[in-house]
Amino acid sequence: MNKVFEVIIKEFGYDEPVFTKDLKNRIDMSDAALRQNLKRLSDKGALIKVRNGIYYLPRANSVLKKPRVNLDKVITRKYIKPIDKNVIGYTSGINFANQLGLTSQTASVTTIVTNETGRYEHEVTFGKKVVKIKRPKSSINNQNYKILQVLDLLNEFDRLSEIPLENSATNIKQYLKDVNITKKDLNEYIKKYPRKTLENFIEVELYNEFA
Repeated sequence: MNKVFEVIIKEFGYDEPVFTKDLKNRIDMSDAALRQNLKRLSDKGALIKVRNGIYYLPRANSVLKKPRVNLDKVITRKYIKPIDKNVIGYTSGINFANQLGLTSQTASVTTIVTNETGRYEHEVTFGKKVVKIKRPKSSINNQNYKILQVLDLLNEFDRLSEIPLENSATNIKQYLKDVNITKKDLNEYIKKYPRKTLENFIEVELYNEFA
Protein backbone atom coordinates (compact mmCIF):
# COMPACT_ATOMS: atom_id res chain seq x y z
CA MET A 1 0.00 0.00 0.00
CA ASN A 2 1.14 3.54 -0.78
CA LYS A 3 2.91 5.02 2.29
CA VAL A 4 1.03 8.32 2.03
CA PHE A 5 -2.28 6.46 1.76
CA GLU A 6 -1.42 4.42 4.88
CA VAL A 7 -0.70 7.58 6.87
CA ILE A 8 -3.93 9.22 5.69
CA ILE A 9 -6.03 6.23 6.77
CA LYS A 10 -4.27 5.96 10.13
CA GLU A 11 -4.17 9.67 11.01
CA PHE A 12 -7.35 10.99 9.35
CA GLY A 13 -9.61 8.07 8.42
CA TYR A 14 -12.37 7.90 5.84
CA ASP A 15 -14.77 10.76 5.11
CA GLU A 16 -12.36 13.31 6.53
CA PRO A 17 -10.69 16.22 4.73
CA VAL A 18 -6.93 15.87 4.40
CA PHE A 19 -4.97 19.11 4.38
CA THR A 20 -1.51 18.97 2.85
CA LYS A 21 -0.10 21.21 5.60
CA ASP A 22 -1.33 18.75 8.27
CA LEU A 23 -0.09 15.73 6.32
CA LYS A 24 3.42 17.23 6.13
CA ASN A 25 3.62 17.14 9.93
CA ARG A 26 2.77 13.45 10.00
CA ILE A 27 5.05 12.02 7.33
CA ASP A 28 8.79 12.15 6.67
CA MET A 29 8.84 13.04 2.98
CA SER A 30 9.97 15.94 0.82
CA ASP A 31 7.33 18.37 -0.42
CA ALA A 32 7.93 17.29 -4.02
CA ALA A 33 7.54 13.60 -3.20
CA LEU A 34 4.41 14.28 -1.20
CA ARG A 35 2.85 16.24 -4.05
CA GLN A 36 3.66 13.43 -6.49
CA ASN A 37 2.10 10.83 -4.20
CA LEU A 38 -1.03 12.87 -3.69
CA LYS A 39 -1.38 13.43 -7.44
CA ARG A 40 -0.93 9.71 -8.08
CA LEU A 41 -3.59 8.81 -5.51
CA SER A 42 -5.92 11.48 -6.91
CA ASP A 43 -5.44 10.29 -10.50
CA LYS A 44 -6.28 6.73 -9.42
CA GLY A 45 -9.43 7.90 -7.63
CA ALA A 46 -8.20 6.81 -4.19
CA LEU A 47 -8.32 10.46 -3.09
CA ILE A 48 -10.55 13.28 -4.26
CA LYS A 49 -8.86 16.64 -4.77
CA VAL A 50 -11.21 19.31 -3.40
CA ARG A 51 -8.92 22.24 -4.23
CA ASN A 52 -5.22 23.01 -3.92
CA GLY A 53 -3.94 21.70 -0.60
CA ILE A 54 -7.17 19.90 0.33
CA TYR A 55 -8.02 16.26 -0.39
CA TYR A 56 -10.83 13.96 0.70
CA LEU A 57 -10.72 10.22 1.37
CA PRO A 58 -14.06 8.62 0.39
CA ARG A 59 -15.16 5.27 1.79
CA ALA A 60 -14.09 2.37 -0.43
CA ASN A 61 -17.46 0.65 -0.03
CA SER A 62 -19.50 3.66 -1.10
CA VAL A 63 -22.58 2.67 -3.09
CA LEU A 64 -22.12 5.75 -5.21
CA LYS A 65 -20.16 5.30 -8.43
CA LYS A 66 -18.75 8.77 -7.85
CA PRO A 67 -18.37 9.38 -4.09
CA ARG A 68 -19.46 12.80 -2.88
CA VAL A 69 -17.30 15.09 -0.81
CA ASN A 70 -18.88 16.36 2.40
CA LEU A 71 -18.11 20.03 1.75
CA ASP A 72 -19.60 21.14 5.07
CA LYS A 73 -17.05 18.95 6.85
CA VAL A 74 -14.22 20.33 4.70
CA ILE A 75 -15.26 23.90 5.54
CA THR A 76 -15.61 23.07 9.24
CA ARG A 77 -12.16 21.47 9.40
CA LYS A 78 -10.53 24.40 7.62
CA TYR A 79 -12.24 27.36 9.27
CA ILE A 80 -14.00 26.24 12.48
CA LYS A 81 -12.53 23.14 14.16
CA PRO A 82 -9.48 21.46 12.62
CA ILE A 83 -9.04 17.81 13.49
CA ASP A 84 -7.33 17.31 16.89
CA LYS A 85 -7.02 21.08 17.40
CA ASN A 86 -8.82 23.90 19.21
CA VAL A 87 -11.78 25.87 17.89
CA ILE A 88 -10.65 28.60 15.50
CA GLY A 89 -13.95 29.88 14.14
CA TYR A 90 -17.74 29.94 14.27
CA THR A 91 -20.84 30.43 12.13
CA SER A 92 -22.29 33.93 12.21
CA GLY A 93 -25.08 35.96 10.64
CA ILE A 94 -28.53 34.69 9.64
CA ASN A 95 -27.63 31.01 9.97
CA PHE A 96 -26.51 31.44 13.57
CA ALA A 97 -29.69 33.40 14.38
CA ASN A 98 -31.65 30.53 12.85
CA GLN A 99 -29.71 28.04 14.98
CA LEU A 100 -30.84 29.94 18.10
CA GLY A 101 -34.45 29.97 16.92
CA LEU A 102 -34.53 33.74 16.39
CA THR A 103 -35.45 33.60 12.70
CA SER A 104 -36.93 31.14 10.25
CA GLN A 105 -34.69 32.42 7.48
CA THR A 106 -31.43 30.87 6.30
CA ALA A 107 -28.70 32.21 4.04
CA SER A 108 -27.44 30.26 1.04
CA VAL A 109 -24.00 31.78 1.66
CA THR A 110 -22.87 30.88 5.17
CA THR A 111 -20.84 33.47 7.08
CA ILE A 112 -17.90 32.13 9.10
CA VAL A 113 -15.73 34.22 11.41
CA THR A 114 -12.32 32.60 11.76
CA ASN A 115 -8.72 33.04 12.83
CA GLU A 116 -7.80 31.40 9.51
CA THR A 117 -7.82 34.69 7.58
CA GLY A 118 -5.99 38.00 7.67
CA ARG A 119 -8.54 39.80 5.51
CA TYR A 120 -11.53 41.66 6.91
CA GLU A 121 -14.00 39.87 4.64
CA HIS A 122 -13.94 37.79 1.47
CA GLU A 123 -15.69 34.86 -0.20
CA VAL A 124 -14.25 31.43 -0.95
CA THR A 125 -15.67 28.66 -3.11
CA PHE A 126 -15.63 24.91 -2.52
CA GLY A 127 -17.17 23.18 -5.51
CA LYS A 128 -20.52 24.92 -5.90
CA LYS A 129 -20.60 26.07 -2.28
CA VAL A 130 -19.75 29.69 -1.50
CA VAL A 131 -18.76 30.78 2.02
CA LYS A 132 -18.21 34.29 3.35
CA ILE A 133 -15.10 34.45 5.54
CA LYS A 134 -14.60 37.25 8.08
CA ARG A 135 -11.78 38.17 10.45
CA PRO A 136 -12.72 38.09 14.17
CA LYS A 137 -12.58 41.13 16.44
CA SER A 138 -10.71 38.97 18.99
CA SER A 139 -8.73 35.77 18.50
CA ILE A 140 -11.10 32.78 18.78
CA ASN A 141 -10.53 29.85 21.13
CA ASN A 142 -12.45 27.04 22.87
CA GLN A 143 -13.45 29.30 25.77
CA ASN A 144 -14.62 32.44 23.97
CA TYR A 145 -16.13 31.42 20.64
CA LYS A 146 -19.72 31.31 21.92
CA ILE A 147 -19.54 34.72 23.57
CA LEU A 148 -18.03 36.23 20.40
CA GLN A 149 -20.83 34.61 18.36
CA VAL A 150 -23.42 36.22 20.59
CA LEU A 151 -21.70 39.61 20.51
CA ASP A 152 -21.70 39.45 16.70
CA LEU A 153 -25.40 38.60 16.82
CA LEU A 154 -26.24 41.46 19.18
CA ASN A 155 -24.20 43.84 17.03
CA GLU A 156 -26.61 43.21 14.13
CA PHE A 157 -29.64 42.01 16.05
CA ASP A 158 -32.28 44.13 14.30
CA ARG A 159 -31.19 42.80 10.91
CA LEU A 160 -30.83 39.16 11.92
CA SER A 161 -33.73 38.41 14.29
CA GLU A 162 -37.44 38.13 13.60
CA ILE A 163 -38.32 38.33 17.30
CA PRO A 164 -37.84 41.30 19.66
CA LEU A 165 -34.65 41.54 21.67
CA GLU A 166 -36.44 41.13 25.01
CA ASN A 167 -37.91 37.81 23.84
CA SER A 168 -34.54 36.39 22.80
CA ALA A 169 -32.93 36.30 26.25
CA THR A 170 -33.92 32.71 27.11
CA ASN A 171 -32.51 31.31 23.86
CA ILE A 172 -29.25 33.24 24.18
CA LYS A 173 -28.75 32.38 27.85
CA GLN A 174 -29.35 28.70 27.11
CA TYR A 175 -26.68 28.81 24.41
CA LEU A 176 -24.18 30.46 26.76
CA LYS A 177 -24.91 28.29 29.82
CA ASP A 178 -21.63 26.36 29.57
CA VAL A 179 -19.42 29.41 28.87
CA ASN A 180 -16.92 30.08 31.63
CA ILE A 181 -15.09 33.38 31.22
CA THR A 182 -14.36 36.19 33.65
CA LYS A 183 -16.06 39.56 33.53
CA LYS A 184 -12.62 41.07 32.89
CA ASP A 185 -12.23 39.02 29.70
CA LEU A 186 -15.82 39.77 28.74
CA ASN A 187 -15.16 43.50 29.03
CA GLU A 188 -12.11 43.17 26.78
CA TYR A 189 -14.23 41.48 24.09
CA ILE A 190 -17.07 43.99 24.38
CA LYS A 191 -14.61 46.89 23.93
CA LYS A 192 -14.06 45.73 20.35
CA TYR A 193 -17.75 46.25 19.46
CA PRO A 194 -19.92 49.36 19.00
CA ARG A 195 -21.72 50.69 22.11
CA LYS A 196 -25.05 49.37 20.77
CA THR A 197 -23.73 45.83 21.27
CA LEU A 198 -23.10 46.47 24.98
CA GLU A 199 -26.53 48.05 25.36
CA ASN A 200 -28.17 44.99 23.81
CA PHE A 201 -26.04 42.68 25.97
CA ILE A 202 -27.22 44.49 29.11
CA GLU A 203 -30.85 44.62 27.94
CA VAL A 204 -31.09 40.82 27.71
CA GLU A 205 -29.58 40.67 31.23
CA LEU A 206 -26.47 38.78 30.19
CA TYR A 207 -23.84 40.99 31.79
CA ASN A 208 -24.37 39.74 35.34
CA GLU A 209 -24.26 36.09 34.22
CA PHE A 210 -20.46 36.26 34.35
CA ALA A 211 -18.29 36.38 37.47
